[in-house]
Amino acid sequence: MINGHGDDIHAYTDIRLNFSSNIYSHFCHDGLYAHLAEVLPSVANYPEPSPERLEAALAADLSLSPSEVIATAGATEAIYLVAQVFRRSTSYILQPTFSEYADACRTHEHRVKAIYSLKDIPASDGPSGVGPLLWLCNPNNPTGTVVPESEMRHFTEIHPHTLFVIDASYAPFTQHPLISPKEAAALPNIIMLHSMTKEFAVPGLRLGYITANQTLSELLRRQRMPWTVGSISQAAGIYLLRHKTDYVLPLADLLHERERVAAELSKTGVIEPWPSDTHILLCRLRIGRASALKEWLATERGILIRDASNFEGLDASFFRIAVQTPEENNALIAAIQEWIR
Repeated sequence: MINGHGDDIHAYTDIRLNFSSNIYSHFCHDGLYAHLAEVLPSVANYPEPSPERLEAALAADLSLSPSEVIATAGATEAIYLVAQVFRRSTSYILQPTFSEYADACRTHEHRVKAIYSLKDIPASDGPSGVGPLLWLCNPNNPTGTVVPESEMRHFTEIHPHTLFVIDASYAPFTQHPLISPKEAAALPNIIMLHSMTKEFAVPGLRLGYITANQTLSELLRRQRMPWTVGSISQAAGIYLLRHKTDYVLPLADLLHERERVAAELSKTGVIEPWPSDTHILLCRLRIGRASALKEWLATERGILIRDASNFEGLDASFFRIAVQTPEENNALIAAIQEWIR
């Protein structure tokens, strides 16, 4: 899906408002930029082959042991590493969701099967935490929905022989309770994937990490490539963890805006927003194609949205946005209303 992700701003000129990426784009990075300028000479040397200082900082932040944390070049490296370690397994993927799970699994010769409810997980015998794998994004991309904590616990308990790979990249964007990394690391059949890209809005740095119990972490650590997290990214990750108070999401405001934007789009009679538990809003056009709306907004109004038609289970009528400030959201609503007219 290398050319199918959101935030393809590189393909356009004069984009002034970007709703296509699921990050909050209004953090001030001045302190980070200054810090990275100071450590810039580190690019002349190799970084740590295994980013142990960053992993120690992440572990301290999460109240975990460093042996339960693996830093990666974004959540995407984490996805491919898990698929590699459990090569040729059977993988069930809760759809619709981020297609990189299926891409990674097929790269490593998994038998990939789509399911659309956790109730569809088949019974499995075998040692706990070995397989098959169940991949899910919670909160989910592109729907923004959350599997409740109690439901998640229930399914991991009744399927002890299924390895649950839970992508928690959007956990900072919901008020719903979720299984924490510390709780998950105490269980034998959960691997959690995380994204500093999303939490701190630094997609260009490629920063993510895995949390899991020590046994699973050791399996993953044995097969990861050295030097995947560069010195600048490692320095950035440690800086961001030390300055978390500078990166507090205005979550209540974002969720309020999601409700308001959904209501305004519904009033058009042409757009059906789906329910969401995050700042993400998946919408279906009752007439027209999402690709046409996207191109018109980008070329005529300098506004970028995500054509969501390439998610499995969705069609050409779906698009996705991540709400931003009220002023920016108003500009998007007005532009979409104009396109409809």
